[in-house]
Amino acid sequence: MKIRTIMAMAVAFILLFPGTATAFAYPVEDAPLLTGNPLYSAGKLPAASCARKPAKGKSLASVKRHVKALVTCMNDTWGPYLKQADLSFVAPKVEMYGTTLEKKYERYCFGAKMNPAKSEVVHCFGTFLSVHIRPDWIKSSDDVPIFAELSSAYAEHVLSLVDITEGYNALHADNGDEILEQLRRFNLQAKCLGGVTARSMWSALGYPAKDARRLLDLAKAEADLKGKPRYFGKSANLVHWTKRGYSTANPGSCKTWTAPSAKVS
Repeated sequence: MKIRTIMAMAVAFILLFPGTATAFAYPVEDAPLLTGNPLYSAGKLPAASCARKPAKGKSLASVKRHVKALVTCMNDTWGPYLKQADLSFVAPKVEMYGTTLEKKYERYCFGAKMNPAKSEVVHCFGTFLSVHIRPDWIKSSDDVPIFAELSSAYAEHVLSLVDITEGYNALHADNGDEILEQLRRFNLQAKCLGGVTARSMWSALGYPAKDARRLLDLAKAEADLKGKPRYFGKSANLVHWTKRGYSTANPGSCKTWTAPSAKVS
């Protein structure tokens, strides 16, 4: 979760009224942390050498073990990569909340109360991942949505470590449309880095190659609904950036900040 997300949410309702549908381009300029970040020249994220993921199971305890293994693999892969590029790395703290902890379940991230009906992972304050485990993850036989959620949130942690989040928060915007486009650029970059993470770790963790397609389906499902605020982008662009990250395994391919506005719409 980003500080400017709150601002975007505050202005988004204004854009739902008639007369605000005109399309404008908002290129990002004079923001070297975003357009020329050292992350882009670090090269491909190497193939991971992690242990195979434990079975997800259908209990809160087994899902927690599964989540812990995935995050450990992400730390063990991204950590050496960033350090080799002379970029800082600090592993995120992980807080997990589930159905047996209802009294402690409500948490806050940038002032927003979180008690979701469905499982989700939120990156908060640049330091920790807040993992909310609900019955959908526990009961399902499908573990790909867990990886998809974790990899996107972990990508936000990486963006914080390399100061892209700092550059994003420092951006100037003249109106609500520009604020939302900047937010989509950030979210789509995280989605692309999630694809990079998946390409690196997919085989090592033991996911079937055919299941990688599920990442595109899940990304597509996150598209903003017609008539609603545009935080994440349309389905084609969510698929585009996820696929781009997965196909290249290179963070340098995730420069949403220099992409045409049509690619982050």
